[in-house]
Amino acid sequence: MEGNVKEVCESLRIDIENTEIPKATRETIEVGLKRVFGENFHSLKFAIRSSATGEDTEQMSAAGQMDTFLGVLGINEILRAVKKCWASQFGYVAIQYKRRYGQCLNSPMAVVIQEMVACEVAGVLFTCDPLTGNPAIMIITANYGLGESVVSGSEEPDTIELQRDPEDLLSIKSTNIGAKSRKIIVKDGEGTVIEDVSENEKSNFCLSEDMVMRLGKLGIEIQRYYRSHRDIEWGFCNNQLYVFQSRPVTAGFNETVFEVDHEFDCPLRTENDFFSMANVGEVMPGAMSPLGMDYLCKAFDLVYMKERYTASYVSHYFRSAWVTVYNHMMFNVADVVPELQSENLDFFTRANLTSLFGKAIRDKELSKVCSERYGDKKKEFSLLEMLKLLLMNSNHVRKEQKYYANFRVPVEKFKCSKDLFSHLLSNSSYICNICACHMKISGASSVWNMIILSVLAKANGDFNEDVYRDFASLITTSSDVESADVPSAIQSLAFHISEAISADDFKKMNTEEALNWLQRTSSTAGVKYREFLEKHGHRCLKECDVHSVPWGSEPKSLVKLLQSMAGSVCHDAEKRQTDDTAEVFSQLSVPLGFFSRLLLKFLLPMSRRGVQNREMTKSILVKVVDEWRKAFRHLAKLMVSEGRIPDADILYFMTLQEIKDLLDTRSPKILVRAAQRERRHPILDKYIFPEIMKGIPKPINLVETPIVSTDEHLMMKGVPVSQGVTEGYVRVAITLEEAALLKPKEILVTYSTDIGWTPYFPTLAGVVTELGGLISHGAVVSREYGIPCIAAMYGATRRFQTGNYVRLDGNTGILQKIPPPNDM
Repeated sequence: MEGNVKEVCESLRIDIENTEIPKATRETIEVGLKRVFGENFHSLKFAIRSSATGEDTEQMSAAGQMDTFLGVLGINEILRAVKKCWASQFGYVAIQYKRRYGQCLNSPMAVVIQEMVACEVAGVLFTCDPLTGNPAIMIITANYGLGESVVSGSEEPDTIELQRDPEDLLSIKSTNIGAKSRKIIVKDGEGTVIEDVSENEKSNFCLSEDMVMRLGKLGIEIQRYYRSHRDIEWGFCNNQLYVFQSRPVTAGFNETVFEVDHEFDCPLRTENDFFSMANVGEVMPGAMSPLGMDYLCKAFDLVYMKERYTASYVSHYFRSAWVTVYNHMMFNVADVVPELQSENLDFFTRANLTSLFGKAIRDKELSKVCSERYGDKKKEFSLLEMLKLLLMNSNHVRKEQKYYANFRVPVEKFKCSKDLFSHLLSNSSYICNICACHMKISGASSVWNMIILSVLAKANGDFNEDVYRDFASLITTSSDVESADVPSAIQSLAFHISEAISADDFKKMNTEEALNWLQRTSSTAGVKYREFLEKHGHRCLKECDVHSVPWGSEPKSLVKLLQSMAGSVCHDAEKRQTDDTAEVFSQLSVPLGFFSRLLLKFLLPMSRRGVQNREMTKSILVKVVDEWRKAFRHLAKLMVSEGRIPDADILYFMTLQEIKDLLDTRSPKILVRAAQRERRHPILDKYIFPEIMKGIPKPINLVETPIVSTDEHLMMKGVPVSQGVTEGYVRVAITLEEAALLKPKEILVTYSTDIGWTPYFPTLAGVVTELGGLISHGAVVSREYGIPCIAAMYGATRRFQTGNYVRLDGNTGILQKIPPPNDM
């Protein structure tokens, strides 16, 4: 049935109310009433209330979702109230409640017929604190008349807190007299009526101490019987205590914010473990979705343990290298760089640290941890394996390109969510091949870079700005690098848009109009736009997370960027096809001997090819992730259509096991937990961390307040990773939403960058990142486009502010605040 949900619900409700109750059902109700209440039941008044599947459970209270009718008199009115109660299950409020918890809309539902008790006092008893779950506290809320005024919240009731000791002895801890301005009582005829409470009754408790203690003791007995904390509706009539309903307490037992934030944290083996966000903070920035972590991180775990460690290093109880904290990926420094156990680092190890952290870190405590953990153990090393890794990586890349060339998940043949999910689970390890290949190729690229750095450092005598600058010059490649092709293609696209249409006209279009024009135009701009999405449509910010939306699925952010660039690109961007190696070597600052120069000329093509291969395998990996992203999106749509989840996005905040359990059981508790995670995700995503952390990692912006510097000559130093000197206004941007405010020729100061940031590079005057090193994403793309870049400038986003005028020196790694041009 199509149409507005609210209208459909109302139409269905009316249809049910206008339907005659079957004769057999009517007779069964009447016989039951006579059997329980006698022939004179016609003179009694009744309460008609629902008891549906999933109602009043530990996971779902469904309180107030279905209608209750009080003071019903006579068989005809009873039957009419039964119909209305059944019909209320399809009311808009009840239907939305069920959809939110993934329950069947047409669930079995009983209707309870109870004799009315004309209570003088009634209310609710919780056998624990409903907010905190504290079992030592019992809460009573009460008002004069029927309990409906308390349950509905229409009046402020009296509140009594009972203290319960381990021996179940009760005492009154605190009391609060509520306003109790009105009460609901049973009418002489049919139904109920609202009356004002007298001034005398308002100023006094509606319960005596004896009543309170009787209530408390009865609550304990009921709790013992059900073996769970209870939410009990009760009433006093002629000093007789009646219990109308008992259900589990549903509030106060959900996970706390702290528990949600740390739910997926990996355990710490010792209190002095060291962790870092270097490199991984660029590849997997921000907080990942639980489904993204469960899917991709497990694949990397398997590959890493197989490739990195010998059997003696494998742990079956915790991750040994990659860890998650606050849903952020980071790594254990001692596990990844065990060579730090020695305080006297050789050039090769220092080169490794420099490429990873942007500098050679030295820390006695870290060295002690590495030494205690690994001692004299050495990873098994095979020269043959190393040579194969270094010299055969291009073959590995070609093999994976062929293997994954036509890879896709055939989601269209699945019409049932259970069948699709079963297919996904049985093929979930398919991604491991490309994960392993990317890690091998990245390792090979790092080794080539470390060798070049070592040669330069040895020739220079130590690591300094000259070494970093020369290294950056040497590994700048003129060949296509996947990540650097993105800004080049966008720059070219912006140029051709201005050639095909007036830049002003293109800018005046709203985003939807501009997108439609690009999709339909037969001009070069339209062709290049479609080619761009064909080649790079699987890329986006946080592209390794299946929760992210790639440019191909949501191109509006790309279109907005093109609108801002239209008219500002005066030529078609073309990559350099050749470069003069002799010229590059002639400009080096480090004095090279004959052998060192000869060695570097041999190593340089290998290193450049290594960077290309690394970016290519990453693109293949992301393309495979994108296929799984499409599969999970289709699964989410199927589950929404089947009423298993309220919306598609909530799927990404479950683990694979939880999805399986939800498909098997429709457990509402899983959806409650997923909704909590979804609410916390934007907050966790904003957390940023120090580059290296000891002990339990803590976000900087959780424990520190931003530093507002008033120093007119503020200067900070990082690692120069792309040469050049520029001046301009700072734009501090931690998120892409903030980056959208970038203006041409501004200097971007950010925490880290990934492929999602690359479209902005052609318009920038310079880039500064807190994370990263010589081979980080921002460094690679900046070098390809001749943009000065400084990495590893920890704290820059908090010390510098948007609007500061600065000089960025990509030769020395210095960022300094200077007076703007009109003040000079």
